[in-house]
Amino acid sequence: MDKVVVINLVALSSKLLGDSTPFLKEWSSRKKAVPVRPAFPAVTCTAQSNYLTGKTPSEHGIVGNGWYSHDDCEIKFWKQSNKLVQSEKNLGGSKKD
Repeated sequence: MDKVVVINLVALSSKLLGDSTPFLKEWSSRKKAVPVRPAFPAVTCTAQSNYLTGKTPSEHGIVGNGWYSHDDCEIKFWKQSNKLVQSEKNLGGSKKD
């Protein structure tokens, strides 16, 4: 099984690795780095759902960090449920029978 490391830092790019990031610079020079196409919209829940499922928002359904509550007539931020993700999660490892 291949091992994968995801370093999820907002706005981090290879151009920013240098003297102020010695560990990351050295580590990335020894490993194969694969750029990730950014999520759109570029918000936390959308991006993390992309990583978790390997799918886009049109497939997994997560397009923002908040959802409108019809009961309360307001947008609820950061009260998301993993159940809202409408795609299979790709967590690696072996599947349980």
